[in-house]
Amino acid sequence: MLNIIFVFSLSLFSYAQNVSVLKDSICISNECFELQELKINTGNTDVYKKIQKSYDIFNGTFFDSSEKRLKAKKDTLKNLILNNSLRDSQFGFEKYEIFFNRNGFLNLAVHIQSYGSPWEGAVYYFFDSLKNTDVGDKLFTNKKVLLQICRKKLKTDKEISLPVKNVNQYKIVTDSAGKVTGISFIFYDEKNRTNSGYPEYWVYFARKEIEKFIVPQYKKRLMQ
Repeated sequence: MLNIIFVFSLSLFSYAQNVSVLKDSICISNECFELQELKINTGNTDVYKKIQKSYDIFNGTFFDSSEKRLKAKKDTLKNLILNNSLRDSQFGFEKYEIFFNRNGFLNLAVHIQSYGSPWEGAVYYFFDSLKNTDVGDKLFTNKKVLLQICRKKLKTDKEISLPVKNVNQYKIVTDSAGKVTGISFIFYDEKNRTNSGYPEYWVYFARKEIEKFIVPQYKKRLMQ
């Protein structure tokens, strides 16, 4: 029987005053599995609902707190291990990466790795924390022109599909002081899926290039 050690210490890694990543883990013999959950100190649950839909690992069940969801992840993983069904389940391990948390904006990515499968994926979000809304591609104006420039910057001979809606996947790039220096867009080639996921293509815009595409209502707060 596997030697299962449950690590109950809950560590909190703070990225900003009101956003953090909760972590917990379970160790099986010499192999440990880390569990993560995003914690946002807000009374509005719309952000949680949006993020939890990224990868529906609980078949539509919604958890209104990060602690409850992290516990559910751990309980689920524990049962899969005890029933020797972890590999068959392809349990999804989520990881959260915070890029920008300033002036009421939150830019992050939700990554997932399926156990027993090479498949990996990521979903990128840009929230207005002051209004508890998902900004997404509403951050940009003149999106058709923006996409045309993206196509030119890609410089690839491969035939890839880049619908306009894909400009909602992006990473805010900052310097050591937290100031915005540019934005990287992430495009997924859905026509050429592989066993490990969709091929990714990154396109970078420096601050001077992207400023003219940011709608006025967000530009001042973002670029401060």
